[in-house]
Amino acid sequence: MTNLKGQIEVTANELETILLSMPKGSTFAKVLQYTTPKTTKKDRDTKEAFTSKIQKLTALTVLLNSKYANGVKNQLDRENKDHSEYKQGANTMEIDFTESENNFCGHFRGNAVIQYRPFDNSYPTTKFIMDNKLTDKDKLPNVLPTKSKATNQGTDKEIFWRKLYVKNIRKIKIDGILYKNVECV
Repeated sequence: MTNLKGQIEVTANELETILLSMPKGSTFAKVLQYTTPKTTKKDRDTKEAFTSKIQKLTALTVLLNSKYANGVKNQLDRENKDHSEYKQGANTMEIDFTESENNFCGHFRGNAVIQYRPFDNSYPTTKFIMDNKLTDKDKLPNVLPTKSKATNQGTDKEIFWRKLYVKNIRKIKIDGILYKNVECV
């Protein structure tokens, strides 16, 4: 169903069907994702127990249907480095693409997942919500995952690769069509 804002409202299952049926070929998409990051049980600074809920709303442009290893090797080429610098690590979230027309949407443990590369020349916007209140990141307790750089790529510029459950896609604009997942609140 298309609403007045020109977006097509879909359920998570309908969005899964749409994404699985998209053809191969690299393409850009704009994604609004709503996730719940893992947190530590205690604040790293105060050592107090953390019982609140943090959610993260991120808007970004992504590249779909690309391959991680190719991105790393292309970056090594740009940096005039040998491909042997790249040591492929273990894939901790192996996606099954047998029901897919493409190589960006598949299933992991029965759940629909997309994999993407954040577009290098876009600047994601992120908002944090703690206990249903918009909260600045610097006002959050020190409970979010720490960031660490990939050590196996051999590149100076890190190549990012992300996986996202389809149920956590609030909106996605792909091939000029904006889909809104009405089940992702």
